Amino acid sequence: MTSQSPSPPVPRSAPSRLRGVRDGSLTRALRVILALAVLLGVAQLGAGLAYTPIFWPVGAFTLVFWTWIAAGLIAWWRRPGNGIGPLLIIGGIGIYLGGMANVPVPAFAVINSIFATSVLAITVHLLHAFPSGRLRGRLSIAAVILGYVVAVGFDLVKAVLPPLTGREVEVFDVAQTGLGIAVMVVTAVVLTRRLITADRRHRRVLLPLFTYGILSVLLVPTIPLLVRAFGLDQPVVGVLQLSLLAGLPIAFLLGVLLGGFRRTTALEALSAWLAIGGANRPAVGRALAATLGDDSLRVVYWAADRERYIDETGVEVERDDAEDRGWVEVRVDERLVGAIEYDARMIGEPSTVRRAGEVLAIAIDREHLTSELLVSNRELVRSRLRLVEATYRERYRITRDLHDGLQVQLVLLALEAQTIANSADASPATSAAAEQLRRGIDAAAADLRGLVHNVLPASLLEQGLAPAAEDLVDRLEIPATLDAELDDSGLPDATVHTAYFVLAELLANAVKHARASMVHVAVRRSGARLELEVRDDGVGGARLNGGTGLRGLADRVAAIDGTFEIDSDADAGTRVRVELPYE
Repeated sequence: MTSQSPSPPVPRSAPSRLRGVRDGSLTRALRVILALAVLLGVAQLGAGLAYTPIFWPVGAFTLVFWTWIAAGLIAWWRRPGNGIGPLLIIGGIGIYLGGMANVPVPAFAVINSIFATSVLAITVHLLHAFPSGRLRGRLSIAAVILGYVVAVGFDLVKAVLPPLTGREVEVFDVAQTGLGIAVMVVTAVVLTRRLITADRRHRRVLLPLFTYGILSVLLVPTIPLLVRAFGLDQPVVGVLQLSLLAGLPIAFLLGVLLGGFRRTTALEALSAWLAIGGANRPAVGRALAATLGDDSLRVVYWAADRERYIDETGVEVERDDAEDRGWVEVRVDERLVGAIEYDARMIGEPSTVRRAGEVLAIAIDREHLTSELLVSNRELVRSRLRLVEATYRERYRITRDLHDGLQVQLVLLALEAQTIANSADASPATSAAAEQLRRGIDAAAADLRGLVHNVLPASLLEQGLAPAAEDLVDRLEIPATLDAELDDSGLPDATVHTAYFVLAELLANAVKHARASMVHVAVRRSGARLELEVRDDGVGGARLNGGTGLRGLADRVAAIDGTFEIDSDADAGTRVRVELPYE
């Protein structure tokens, strides 16, 4: 056999390929945001040193600002298609704007009066948007909008309107407080519902995160009241508020990193990966799951002939109508080719899945065709196996008919001819003719026995594969060893007959063509396969394409879904390994 070609490199998994084509523009954008955050923080620290007699509030606000920005950058890098990272960065900007009041500049005081509590609205937004980063449901959208109106809108109105009277300020404060309570009530209801419907693994992450977030939103504005009630110093207010605000981005970042929410990849990276080539099942499904960060995502295909969805093996699947499962159809030129089922809690907007489906549409269509081909191929193999088994059953019937019918008749005819030859009444000529007839019948019976053995050996018919293999090895003209480890009582007839005839042919080749001086045979079971190995020390150089013998054996093995491997370097002997289905 020709020397084997070098093994092809093992293809990388879909997620590793996607990381290899990670979108560089995202990296550059995150670096720009980081640089700007550092510059803004340094500028705020410099202004604090130059204009404020007490520096620590400026330094504390800057540190919290950097904490939010760092958490947002990591979350954005972890899940590029998710809104949690950008929201954390926006929250950091809110902290920065709120900290401007510590620098005694009139313009900064105005900005602070508008955005001082904006971080609370952003926190409410984060709570409603976690973990997908997008709002789901009208109630959540209404609560978040109202939160921004309460935290920013009211203060903006106060800043742009002429100075308000005491009565007007009181009305504004009551309205702001009432709406703020409404926001928190709606938020508590929505988050409680999500906790109830979440699975146990995600609930362990959501419960502490939601609890901490709600408490922070409630405590930050009420801490001054508590401090005054307990007679504590005013600096304690700032320390407690900043401590709570500093913990919020860390809590959300831990939720992203430790909550089982996988790293996502940009759709552009998915497109680039598909362009590389080699996208196959299940790699494409894994690539899509990695892109969207949803391990539970699955791709199904539309079988137009059955008007049903099927999986990659051709098995019909039903759509999961659970509330937390999303479903997006995939089409190629208005032709339905499949669908993507995903976790709606993880991926808030179907548009993200739809865009990914558009990127994958051709690949999904190709996989559909491949799945149909695989189903057809499996059916072809089963059909071919049925034909082979039918052939062997017919061969068994013919062998039995020859053995029990014609062969017995020939024996009886031979006995009758011998009786005539031995008869006292027979003339010498008659006796000689009867004797000649008996010898002819004996020769015909011998030929028939040889024919019956070639069609189906008696040892295989009566005892099974292992004894029949032992009989073949014992009758070899050269030394041979047999290692047989199997109970062939449950072997399919097609496997038994194929294994026997392949073994017989390989042993004959070792003697006639390989000119071997020793042969070793091994027959064993390995899982759901029967392994047959024949190894000799002959001249080697055997090739599948060198003649019809080995090619015919390989075709016979392939006919029942088996494999045929040959290793036969020149002057190094020949090793043939055959695997056949055991069940």
